Amino acid sequence: MASDDHQKRVDEEIERLVIDIRRIGTNDGVKFGELFDDDEVQQYYEALVGTLKSAKKRGVIDFKGQMLLKGVHDQVVISIKN
Repeated sequence: MASDDHQKRVDEEIERLVIDIRRIGTNDGVKFGELFDDDEVQQYYEALVGTLKSAKKRGVIDFKGQMLLKGVHDQVVISIKN
């Protein structure tokens, strides 16, 4: 049952991630640094990098590399896949 709750939370975070990417950036995407520094994003996500990895694995978003780190990857664009 705890696994179902976790999966539900991940699903909700991925849905919200797409909304936040469009809110902060454009329909095409957002730079990681802009997303990471947004106040609402900082308050909502338990682990933004984990949510990004899950969304990429599911084919919802795309970005270069496997993992994004604050500072080093601030200019990497996270795009929404159609």
